[in-house]
Amino acid sequence: MMLCAASPEEVSLVLPIGLLVAGLVLIAAEFFLPTVFLGFVGAVVSFVGIYFSAAAGAATCAVFSAVFLAVLALEFFAFRRILPQTAIGRSMINVSSNEGAAVPAAAGYAAYVGKTGKAVTVLAPSGTVEIEGALVEAFSLDGFVERHAAVIVTEAGSGRVTVRRSR
Repeated sequence: MMLCAASPEEVSLVLPIGLLVAGLVLIAAEFFLPTVFLGFVGAVVSFVGIYFSAAAGAATCAVFSAVFLAVLALEFFAFRRILPQTAIGRSMINVSSNEGAAVPAAAGYAAYVGKTGKAVTVLAPSGTVEIEGALVEAFSLDGFVERHAAVIVTEAGSGRVTVRRSR
């Protein structure tokens, strides 16, 4: 009893290979033209190619499936890791930095921990302090701190520092 309708020698793999390649190209195009449609159509076309490869036998279908998964993984790796390192990739990505922002990152405030400064405004319990010439949003652990009082930074948070009165 035969498990397949035709022997592998009689089946042409031109159409399944073409469909698999076309599907993978459409999926790759999805990275450049972010529309859900291209990726979906690419996946369907690739799956049809894999389905047609089953006529040549289970081993051929397994090879097609493995090739599809391997190339898809390589596409994701290339477009997510390698492409942003190129000039074309950098022009496609909206890179924003925190430089010059109204609220600097917490890592920028870590250098102030342990430093002393003075309250520029009343801290009730939050306000502005001056530390090494920089104005920084601060939260007082002591509650109310009058203007011009000496403070010490105890920790850095997101967008502000935590201070105590300097004793």
